[in-house]
Amino acid sequence: MNHSSEKEGLCAVPAIEYRNVYKRFDRTDGKSLRVRPCRKGGDKRKKQGEESCPDAEASAGASSAGALKEESGFYAVNNLSAEIRDGELITILGSSGCGKTTLLKMTNRLYEPDGGSILLFGEDIQKQDPVQLRRKMGYVIQQAGLFPHMTVEDNVSVIPRLLKWEPARCRDRVTELLELVGLEPDQYRSRYPSQLSGGQQQRVGLARALATKPGVMLLDEPFGAVDAITRLNLQNELLRIHRETGGTFLFVTHDIHEAFRLGNRVMIMNGGRLLQMDTPETIVRKPADPFVETLIRSAMEQEHFWNSSIAFDRGADK
Repeated sequence: MNHSSEKEGLCAVPAIEYRNVYKRFDRTDGKSLRVRPCRKGGDKRKKQGEESCPDAEASAGASSAGALKEESGFYAVNNLSAEIRDGELITILGSSGCGKTTLLKMTNRLYEPDGGSILLFGEDIQKQDPVQLRRKMGYVIQQAGLFPHMTVEDNVSVIPRLLKWEPARCRDRVTELLELVGLEPDQYRSRYPSQLSGGQQQRVGLARALATKPGVMLLDEPFGAVDAITRLNLQNELLRIHRETGGTFLFVTHDIHEAFRLGNRVMIMNGGRLLQMDTPETIVRKPADPFVETLIRSAMEQEHFWNSSIAFDRGADK
């Protein structure tokens, strides 16, 4: 469990603040839903997915403009509020479909929230240019997402070159970053992604995200597609990089062991809702919800299995 880089009380303004954020999607096509005002008396030209309003007797209390009718769908993120302190490494834990990735994508405006607000160092991200906003953040996805026709050096320096950095400055930064993620620059800078292992690709993806020294890093299950040993090594590298850069990291995972090992604090989500956000120790001692309690119990049962197996093997060797 990592707690060394938490900056307690050093920054009064949260790095990221979510205020009653929600996002709805259609169950069939994945598109975001909007709540449309119903037309008084119905509409014979009913659009796909819309329903006309009930008549006046059935909609007592509705305004003369018509009641708001909510289309069928689901909340990917439902009324979520949380504060991320500057310098924290926050892990976001939950099963598939719980809203983890949606929350991350709303943070850099790949998705727009349907309600609530998100603040970056006290400023509403809706008032910022989305392209400029994304350039303030590193973004790492599963399987790295490298450009296959570009060398490692070109992949890492994509954003610096877009920002018109001088070639020498780009090259120096690539060298610095490859060393940071544990790849020998002279050996790897001219290689293509197809010439790298999965773990090496993830390291390059992490280097690319760090290229312009962003204050916030968004990592969406970056180690999910690599083997267990490589994953453990990458976790160690991430902890070291977080310590050295001092940035604010949001790390999405569905692995409870990874979440508790990496996070200063852990956000546990289910069904679009934030169930608990606290240090790993506090969550283990005081789970705030039956779902959280089930997660903790399942992790403990796995640990019991491994400990029992090791004890059995040692006993058999005597």
